Amino acid sequence: MTFRILALSGGGYLGLYSARILTRLEAAAGKPIARCFDLISGASAGAIAALALSLEIPAAEIEQVFIDHGPRIFPQINRPFREAKRTLAFLRSLLRPKYSDAALRAAIASLIDEDKTLASARHRLALPVVNMTTGQIEVIKTPHLANWTHHSGFKMVEVALAAAAAPTYFPMAELSNSLYVDGAIFANAPDLVGVHEAEYYLKTPVEEIEVLSIGTTTGNFSLPYSHGRSYGSARWLRGGRLFATIMSAQQQLTQVFLRHHLGDRYLRVDTQRAPGLEYDLTFDGATPHGTKTILSLADHAFEEAMKLPRVLAMTKAAAPDPTFYPGLPGSSALLPPPGEAATFDAAELRGPARIAAPVGRAAD
Repeated sequence: MTFRILALSGGGYLGLYSARILTRLEAAAGKPIARCFDLISGASAGAIAALALSLEIPAAEIEQVFIDHGPRIFPQINRPFREAKRTLAFLRSLLRPKYSDAALRAAIASLIDEDKTLASARHRLALPVVNMTTGQIEVIKTPHLANWTHHSGFKMVEVALAAAAAPTYFPMAELSNSLYVDGAIFANAPDLVGVHEAEYYLKTPVEEIEVLSIGTTTGNFSLPYSHGRSYGSARWLRGGRLFATIMSAQQQLTQVFLRHHLGDRYLRVDTQRAPGLEYDLTFDGATPHGTKTILSLADHAFEEAMKLPRVLAMTKAAAPDPTFYPGLPGSSALLPPPGEAATFDAAELRGPARIAAPVGRAAD
């Protein structure tokens, strides 16, 4: 039986691109798009969308949150003296994050209720993050594995902040006594994360796996030769050049691996930027012109994708309901705040209460 994975790339405000495509896909499917897939993997802005989709929040609402809250999350520098203000803002960003995460949190909370945990999800999730306290990469998951339920009590809003805490742009996020940054550092296209989850943990034969990967126009980034070879810290950091290079290089490697691994069962929907569009397509470019450009490119990419029989078939698919397991007793993720009694929502106790490690497999 085919196991379908939806993989959503990160990209800051460019996450509007994938949100728009999801809106169009959901309209074509005539049902919550998450019901078409067995697993959703998302990085950064894609993780926020993935969390919302797992609750079957309409994709159109995710798109609207990007449009409404983007300018508050990424306030723009206006005239007069714009260049002087930008230089001053850049100098300040050498000592602290470019933006506060207060507006980002407000945007997420407007989409996802504060009381929702990963156990509230209706669909499997695998979300890459980097734990800066332990110095380890991690994948935060819904409790769809009997021996991996320690994330089940994590609040979705907190998980979203951790997954989207892009270095230099936002402060690190705190989750379960650890500090986290954006998983885009190692998996901006979280496609491999999803495939590994399906193949290694869920024991899905590779020939049964299909992936629909949706990008954010960040798949390639280059620098003009005329600017020379001598880039110091300031030049690499200004305009997000270093972060953009890391994101695009990682995505290209992922695409090569999965095209070789899955063949035509790996489908990537993305747009390669034409010259001149770089001014409208930036990580923090929440401007009216940027919004129109992003939506236009997303609509064109969706229309091209729907010409592919496999994409069309995905919108007609119906994934079986996943089994979720209860959180481990005593897990710090499930401890209530001091002074509050422990309560359990029925949704947190779905599935058989058994703890059994997959045969022959050890946790990463």
